[in-house]
Parts: sequence; C-alpha cells; structure tokens
Amino acid sequence: MFTLKSTSGTPIYQQLVDQVRQLTASGRLEAGDQLPSVRAIATELGINAMTISKAYSLLEQEGLVLRHDETNMVVAKTHMKPLEAIHPQILALVRIAKRLGCSREDTIEAVDRVWKSQQEKQ
Repeated sequence: MFTLKSTSGTPIYQQLVDQVRQLTASGRLEAGDQLPSVRAIATELGINAMTISKAYSLLEQEGLVLRHDETNMVVAKTHMKPLEAIHPQILALVRIAKRLGCSREDTIEAVDRVWKSQQEKQ
C-alpha cells in the first residue's frame, strides 16, 4: 500500500503521512478503511516500528485517522481536498524560496513553468 524510500531526503514518517493524505484526498482511502498495522508495515518494509507509530500519531492528531483499538487505525474522514494533501510540500517550497530571497511573483512563475512543462509530457 505504501512506498517508503530511505534515500528520498524526506523522513520516512513524513513520507507515510503524505501518502495517507494523498490516498485520502484521491478517494483511494475512504472513511472506515483500515490502515495496515504498525507491525505489518514495519515488518514488510524493514522500518522501525516507532517510525510508523510516529506517522500514525501525527495523522491521528490531524484527525485524519482514528485509533480503532490498540493496533488498528481507520480513516476518519475523506473530505480532504487535493490541495490540502500537498500543503506540506507547498509550505516547504515557500520556506525555501523565502530563505533564498525569491520573490512571491518569481516563485509563482517558476511553479507555473514547471506545471506547464509537466502538462506537455502527459
């Protein structure tokens, strides 16, 4: 269900949080769907169980998942909009752009250029 890469530069727990958000926003995960257990993901992907637990705790604090019992997490809501799912990446982009001294207009223009180049590839 999840593809987590230790070489991506994004912490594993954040990758998991982002993927659950994206799956929810796209409708592939719906309210009431059960997520794999912490142990199942950790075993399947060879990742520390505490890392998975951290991601699930963040998702629970966000209200996106609910703890059904000691080991089971279920999706709580599915009305997340696609832009909500990518909010963390947008925030990171804005922070980096500001740190580098990029203007708002230049940043928006750069995003627009990339957007258009990706549309041509589809």
